Amino acid sequence: GHGPFYSSRVAPWAVLATGLLRDVAVVLAASFPVLYLARRLRLPTIVGFLVTGVVSGPHALGLISDAQRVEHIAELGVVLILFFAGIHFPLSRLKDLSKTAVPGGFLQLALTTGLVVLLTGLAGTPLRQAVFYGFLVTLSSTAVLLPVIAARDEMGSPYARRFLGISLFQDLAVIPLVLLLPALAPAGVGPAAGAVLMKVGLALLGITLFVATARALLPRLLDGLFRLGSKEGFTDGVIVLVLVVIALSEEAGISAAMGAFAAGIVLGESEYVHEITSALAPFRDVLSSLFFVSIGMLLDPVFAMHNIVLVLLVVTAVVAVKVAAAFGALRAIGTSARTSLRAALALAPVGEFSFVLATAGLPLGLLTESSQQLFVVTAVTTLALAPLLVAWAPRLLTLLADTPEVATGEHHASLKGHVVIVGYGLNGRNVARALLEIGVPHVVLEADPDRVAAARADGVRAITTDATAPEGLDAAGVPGAVAVVLTIPDPDSARRSAQLCRRLSPTARILVRTRYVREVEALLKGGADYVIPEEFETSVEIVSRVLRILHVPGNVVATQIRLLRDEGYRRLREAGAHPSDARRMEALVNAGTTELFLVMPDTCADGKTLAALDLESLHVAVPALLRDGRPLAPPPRDVAITAGDTLLLVGAHEDLAVAMKKLEESRAG
Repeated sequence: GHGPFYSSRVAPWAVLATGLLRDVAVVLAASFPVLYLARRLRLPTIVGFLVTGVVSGPHALGLISDAQRVEHIAELGVVLILFFAGIHFPLSRLKDLSKTAVPGGFLQLALTTGLVVLLTGLAGTPLRQAVFYGFLVTLSSTAVLLPVIAARDEMGSPYARRFLGISLFQDLAVIPLVLLLPALAPAGVGPAAGAVLMKVGLALLGITLFVATARALLPRLLDGLFRLGSKEGFTDGVIVLVLVVIALSEEAGISAAMGAFAAGIVLGESEYVHEITSALAPFRDVLSSLFFVSIGMLLDPVFAMHNIVLVLLVVTAVVAVKVAAAFGALRAIGTSARTSLRAALALAPVGEFSFVLATAGLPLGLLTESSQQLFVVTAVTTLALAPLLVAWAPRLLTLLADTPEVATGEHHASLKGHVVIVGYGLNGRNVARALLEIGVPHVVLEADPDRVAAARADGVRAITTDATAPEGLDAAGVPGAVAVVLTIPDPDSARRSAQLCRRLSPTARILVRTRYVREVEALLKGGADYVIPEEFETSVEIVSRVLRILHVPGNVVATQIRLLRDEGYRRLREAGAHPSDARRMEALVNAGTTELFLVMPDTCADGKTLAALDLESLHVAVPALLRDGRPLAPPPRDVAITAGDTLLLVGAHEDLAVAMKKLEESRAG
């Protein structure tokens, strides 16, 4: 018979079974209203697909009743998910995996598995199954959490970087965990442990040889496909290549999923990786969504309702175990307490790759029907809780004290007249470099230990702490600082940090960098003196360049920019504000203006007289010339102009543009 998870004996292309297209159409049609509700409730789309599966599956409405077809869909989804996971892990990226992600990820995996084994062992679960349950629980969801964090505009925050490092390690750990599962099978079901380890070794060796061979052959094949000049031909060729690679891996004794992962690793290094991802993205989106729908179909709502107390206890235990293990692992590698807690909460939901493990473990007898249902309900529930866990994190941080880590022999709390820089990313590093060059004392606050080490290597005094903790701000000497520069990308943390800085120092000037202008008002009310939104600073720079192209006088451009900044970008934030200003600017553009032109060596004007240049034919006058610091007005028309002279040009905007272009031409031209 067929279990609720797919059988590894069925090839992924066996999905061309009778009625498959009908099932796919029904599933996709049923997903539309659910996805609409999920969007309105601001839930990830994956949660919507899981709910679609629950509603349309054999345990509810029964729109899809053939379990075998569901298994085939799930297998193809797994293959595509692992293929794209491999694409995002080319060998170059595997080598660059952060030195904190590997030890942190290994510790998180070991601690989570150990805690699960301890708790389930107390309930009488055999050791083999307990270890398997630990593997299921330890993996987290990158696919669900990344959109949640991105929607909160926190991708650059320290906790997001720590979460990403651990989750990437987990994604890589899926393959060896799948290979090791047969060793956990009950006696008589799976092979002996020694045979499993030998198979793991042979598989890893086979993958290594396979990747090495593919790296030598696939680039040439892809280059040939690309030179066909046909988008359809390239797409078809890539699909054939991937299917051939998967088929060869199965013939060599490697699973289809592992073959897909290896193919992704190789193709991820190709110069055509963007063309490959764009060509296969539609297949990935459809099949991966069907995979999550098929997972939802496994959930039996009747089982969940009849065992609601058990489900709530298990969900609570899973979240608590994962948060505790991840928090301990991150603290062990030197991450601050607050960053560790936020990252640990993001790692709490059970991940999509746990279903891959469950799929591989079911035929081995590691899951019973009831334990399988309990796992599915628990996993789906934790995935649905993901947005709430991330949103609750800032409130929980107020309960957690922070201990700043200061370099030996350094004391900053008593400093006076210095600058405090919060964050040592690109902006913080540039500010620190400028202050270092002009000799202004400053201290950097950074929650990421790696960035703190980089700051100290640059000769900057730095503290490892969270800027939303008063202890850290006090340790940096904010009460005696002349200015505080907040460059952190997390809007919530920036607002709280600005408020704390204002409480600690009523006189310090507080400058805040933010990404969006919608944060300006809240930050100004929170105590910031200056808020610099990236999106409008970009707009201001574009406006400035355009006005200068139109030869609007420099003082007018400077005045416009100053007014925009002084009023907190109000005229850009409020549509229709001050239409009279727009009319005044239009009048300036339509009227004539002046422009200064510095004569450079070997340009058209160098060595020529004003008479020879004949700018009057372009309707441009030259009422004055500046030479050696002395103005000549009017300038002599028969005296040669030399490099270093400055011409005062007067005319209409379009005429000035033509004259400037002529004067900038090389003398040879």
